[in-house]
Amino acid sequence: AGPLPRGVHALVEDEIAAGGGFVLAHLLARALGRRDDDDDGGVEEGGGGRRASPRVCLVCAEQDFAHHARVMGKLGRNLRADVSSGALAVVDALTTPFAWCADPGGSGQSRGKMGGVEAHTRRADASGLDGARDLFRAIARALGDDDDDGDAVVVFDSLNALADGEPTAWDADRAVPSLLASVSSLRRGRTAVVALAHRDACARDGLGWLDAARRRADVVVSCRALTTGHATDVHGHVSAEHRTGRMATTTTNGSAAPRRVDARFRLTELGPKVTRVHV
Repeated sequence: AGPLPRGVHALVEDEIAAGGGFVLAHLLARALGRRDDDDDGGVEEGGGGRRASPRVCLVCAEQDFAHHARVMGKLGRNLRADVSSGALAVVDALTTPFAWCADPGGSGQSRGKMGGVEAHTRRADASGLDGARDLFRAIARALGDDDDDGDAVVVFDSLNALADGEPTAWDADRAVPSLLASVSSLRRGRTAVVALAHRDACARDGLGWLDAARRRADVVVSCRALTTGHATDVHGHVSAEHRTGRMATTTTNGSAAPRRVDARFRLTELGPKVTRVHV
């Protein structure tokens, strides 16, 4: 529980038979923190006072905002109130015609420098990244002043939806990692990134943009279906692999070490219920 660490990268992987939307909702709730009317608007950090709640941007690429509002409502969170208060900004990448779906073959207006994206592309080659550039700029506008010292969190509800909009797999393998790196550089590197990816919907698992997203992740949360079929009390497995110790730290000889937590979960009308946990 508690807020997401500053600048952390969290990747949620799922599959058709075991969706990870409930994990994304949990991380979004953590990013938003407690409502100001329930608390004084800050969270403690390292015993050095209180840190203001971060500005959160939800990028809707697979589901619309109404869907996310309904899901979060079941968790007791009113996203519409968060938008009204300014705690949450929403970027519509589902219905808004960004460059990748409006004219993927067009030359666009950005074959030169592309507002930060080219800085995170191999050999600074930004050609063909019009969609990533447009989405990056939309996210940057939603978060506000990049010189702001406050923290920020950007939540992508589907990296697959962004990758599928690219003309080719090669374009997707360049666009998605460049976008993630560019977004994490906002707010002077104080921006955390949370992203959902559908593992079994990727044409080249272990290669390309998904593998690049895994390499960037401080924690990878994986949801998998039962290999033995349906069970009345268990719907799937969920595991969290803490690769850097930024989300959860264990101590081995006084130093931080990666930690993996495995659980079995059951989905109910009121949300997921963890039935067994193995640490």
